[in-house]
Amino acid sequence: MSRPPLFEKFMAPIGAHGNAHVNWRNNSVAEITAYASSYRHAASVLISYREQLELVSIDEHALPILFLYRHSFELYLKALVCRAGLISIAEKELVLAMPRLWREHSLLRLLEMSSPLLRSGFSSLWDDELEEKIRHVAAELDEVDSGSYAFRYPVTSRGQPALPPNFQTNIFVYSELIENVLDDLNEICCSVERRRIEASTQMKLALHYLR
Repeated sequence: MSRPPLFEKFMAPIGAHGNAHVNWRNNSVAEITAYASSYRHAASVLISYREQLELVSIDEHALPILFLYRHSFELYLKALVCRAGLISIAEKELVLAMPRLWREHSLLRLLEMSSPLLRSGFSSLWDDELEEKIRHVAAELDEVDSGSYAFRYPVTSRGQPALPPNFQTNIFVYSELIENVLDDLNEICCSVERRRIEASTQMKLALHYLR
């Protein structure tokens, strides 16, 4: 099987340090957790850097950290909807639901989309305690940034302040809280994906014996 042509942009010579190969799985939906993990890793690198500097206040330099962690959270929830949906509902129905999924940025609403799928097919992974833990953090973030806008722009599309006046936070408290939730979401995503692969394998075996 021939390999698809490469699309190169801003490339250095082959083998150069810093070259990156992105979207190589030929399945964009399968990339969601890779994106989520990458944003999370970038945020943790910035946190480590700030810990080493030991500065008292970083002010606007906190914004990339706040955004990267929040975006990772959002992508993990969207990955859960996709992966659980592929097992729980027909693929055609999932495709029809996708536009709404990609347009949605509220963490609470994404959690509401994923919870029924997880409760119906993955009760051993998903329970009231875990859902409430994730919901608490999602609600805290949605209170100040329900549209994934506040940490990226100083003003909204209507020209209003994107954050409350004199908004204060601590990146280390924030990081610890988010990292804990992302650990749970990553573990569930991996478990659901394993279940999906197992179900696909079993279906292929069943079809093979029907021939």
